[in-house]
Amino acid sequence: MNDTDLAAARTFHSRLVALLRVEFASLGAFLEALAEFDRRKLFRDLGHANLFAYLHKGLRLSRGAAHYRCAAAWLVQRFPEVLDPIRDGRLCFTTVAVLASVVTEGSLAAVLPRFYGLSKKEALELAAELKPRTVVPTRTVVTRVEAAGSPVVEGVESPRGGVTEPPKVHPGELWAPRTEGERTTIEPMTATASRMHVTVSREFLVLLKKAKAGQSHVQPGASDEELLTAALELLIEKQTRRKACVPAKVKREVVKRDQGKCQWNLADGGVCGATVRLEIDHVVPRGKGGRSTVENCRILCRAHDIEAARQVYGDAHMDLFTRCGTPGDAPLAREEVAAYGVGFRTPKLPDVPSRRIGAFSTRPRAAPLPALKNWR
Repeated sequence: MNDTDLAAARTFHSRLVALLRVEFASLGAFLEALAEFDRRKLFRDLGHANLFAYLHKGLRLSRGAAHYRCAAAWLVQRFPEVLDPIRDGRLCFTTVAVLASVVTEGSLAAVLPRFYGLSKKEALELAAELKPRTVVPTRTVVTRVEAAGSPVVEGVESPRGGVTEPPKVHPGELWAPRTEGERTTIEPMTATASRMHVTVSREFLVLLKKAKAGQSHVQPGASDEELLTAALELLIEKQTRRKACVPAKVKREVVKRDQGKCQWNLADGGVCGATVRLEIDHVVPRGKGGRSTVENCRILCRAHDIEAARQVYGDAHMDLFTRCGTPGDAPLAREEVAAYGVGFRTPKLPDVPSRRIGAFSTRPRAAPLPALKNWR
């Protein structure tokens, strides 16, 4: 990034910050007016039965948008103190609606600050902790759903005639194209329990049944949660072995130091903080001589890991891997590959044929790990 681009980015950032402040102030003014509008029941003079009907039909908001604004207006009437955090952006519509379901006159001072800056999911989890469900269902319910335009139920005819099959997910596949009807819904019930509703294929149910039967001698009577937990633990262990380009001891220390969050520096002085699609990145790349040490490793999310590579190898090279380029056509980095880790030495290997360039490449292969006892 050159100085011109950096100056433009900072200019846009300042402008967006100013516009965002205006948005927050406008939102606070809107809710304050809406609360007074509802308190005086002025919607009746306009022919609407209630505030929700006015927002949905009179202002033509979606049902979801009308619901959140109703909840916020009612909360503002009860507790005008929430207007200040709404005006400065600490609270948004979705968190206000969740807050309204758990806050009381006696708990406002203690509960309100805990909702600042939360997403809807985080607010629901906090609400479940503050006001847990008295009855938490523990049963597994399998229902049949219809895809858009046609049913996917075996043996049940469509009103249009015919029976269709659901999209198949073959054993071993971890990804398949999602359809519009496929979604996973997680609803927090208490501080430690949540209810998950996920749409699965018939093949998944068959695999689940087989896995439960095969696991019965180790975990007799295991629940679906216990079975899936064991399966996820095995999957995570397999993923860990596959990504063992950094010694396990170094990885553990890096994860502990970085608290499992992306450490890419932001312009405001903070860090990205992402917790998904994380990778161990070498500050000085291995291709530039960087070693797999705690000091030279950090946690980055996938997007910032690619950005770090762009800063080293350039956009032209990285575009071949991340956009429309063919990876097989990409040139290879010719810097000397760094040692696997402290104390390891990369042996000199004979030239091997390279399928990328159709000739011989001197690119060394990674040295195998030595056999160590009690390696964790």
